[in-house]
Amino acid sequence: MATTREIFAKIDKKINERLTEFSKLGAVYKFILNGPDGGTWIVDLRENTYGVREAEEEANCTFNASDTHFIDMIDGKLRPENALLTGKVKFTGDIALAMKLGELLRNKS
Repeated sequence: MATTREIFAKIDKKINERLTEFSKLGAVYKFILNGPDGGTWIVDLRENTYGVREAEEEANCTFNASDTHFIDMIDGKLRPENALLTGKVKFTGDIALAMKLGELLRNKS
């Protein structure tokens, strides 16, 4: 099982490999993860500030979950839709931007 730090390192690598696609979103995503492997992570897709960092900043979309539920979603053990409906993940912000980020992260190209 990957740690949250390893997951965000992979997301950062994917962003850098496909910067043109990701930068079109021009948004900031915050992940507040509770638990021993938790922390607050920013996925910044704005021009000139893009990247992934552990920080507390304003965001267009905020996800709040336990570290375990987050890892389960990334590993495919928990569907994001089910996580939201059952309250395992809480979300605030622009749902369309959240869905676009999910599509880009799932896209293997």
